[in-house]
Amino acid sequence: MISSLLTLGFEWPQPAMGSFSEMQAMHNDESSKQLYHSPELFFHGYAADLIWGRIECESKQAAKRVRRLIDEFNGSLSFSPAKECQKLDVDLPLVSRQFKNLYRITMRSYSKQIRMKAAERLLRESNHLNVDEIARIFGYSFTSAFSRCFQLNFGKRPKPYQMQRKQFATVDDKREHHQSSILERRLAC
Repeated sequence: MISSLLTLGFEWPQPAMGSFSEMQAMHNDESSKQLYHSPELFFHGYAADLIWGRIECESKQAAKRVRRLIDEFNGSLSFSPAKECQKLDVDLPLVSRQFKNLYRITMRSYSKQIRMKAAERLLRESNHLNVDEIARIFGYSFTSAFSRCFQLNFGKRPKPYQMQRKQFATVDDKREHHQSSILERRLAC
């Protein structure tokens, strides 16, 4: 194996015919110069490929783990991909690049998307949480920042959105109650 790698890196000269001066002239000729590459170069190249492959695999696994954690934390700002990469001893820019290659979205955009969907769901379903509390749940220090972000995604500030959803919910509740009472009357007959 080693001898084959050594011969790959060295081009053996052709036997020279003629006098010493002809050999010297051939040696100076550009087309017949000896090509020698250090055998270490091949080993370093192969080792670098192995190391790069391992780093790429680790960063891909880290990107998948970061996505799972973003989903678990509902995109909360309290989760930090940088801290997670530091725990895993993987380079954040490399993980970020892998994340984008795998999911076609940046980590920050994905986290924001998940956070806003969860916030919208909370605003729609929760009757006892106000906008300030929901902003705190998702790690926003300032409700105004949460409100701006929410408006960019849904076209309305969170409070009017919540009020509108509650109105729809009460109308739907009234409609369901009305339909169930009609059904009860029909069954009673």
